[in-house]
Amino acid sequence: MQIFSNGFFQIEYDIFTDTVSVSLPDMRTAELSEAKLCFEILVDHVRNYHVENLLLDSSKAVVEVGNAAYNKLIYQVSMSLKETRLKKVARLVSGNAKLEEMATQVQGEVLGIGSASYQIRNFTSKGPALEWLTGKPPLPA
Repeated sequence: MQIFSNGFFQIEYDIFTDTVSVSLPDMRTAELSEAKLCFEILVDHVRNYHVENLLLDSSKAVVEVGNAAYNKLIYQVSMSLKETRLKKVARLVSGNAKLEEMATQVQGEVLGIGSASYQIRNFTSKGPALEWLTGKPPLPA
């Protein structure tokens, strides 16, 4: 069920698997404040719904901001997610090598600080990501 949509991104929630799915918003310098707001909304929904599983789809995300701005934003979001009940985060990777390098760096930094409150894995397709998150094979579409 869709629990949020604002034109930049939408949040879907599967009550049966306790999984929130979101396609990450584009991050462009001119729209960075909108992307930041989208991530704050995502964290609020994960917190308010007491979600344990999160599927982040960055496969089509456009990132046109500097490394420092990207790293700062993703780091802040990741640290905020550590303060929720999340157990697992599955991330669908993009085809952008630079984006993946930055994402891997931030993942390592966040999970290296304090105790890891959630596991994170990167995937190239949705089916295996959902199966890892839920422990169940995805239902046929």
